[in-house]
Amino acid sequence: MTDGVILGSKEFVNEMFVGHRDRFGARRKDGARPIRGVPLPGIRVMRDLRVNAIG
Repeated sequence: MTDGVILGSKEFVNEMFVGHRDRFGARRKDGARPIRGVPLPGIRVMRDLRVNAIG
């Protein structure tokens, strides 16, 4: 469940992104990403799953 680095609301994930900004490329503007293939409205991850882990 934590393969996406940080899991939470869009606001929470973006707050963590700002705190760890140095770990991401200069072109990246925010941290929150929807979880691909998982219908959880309002839940975001910092780094999306690389493979389809569900289904």
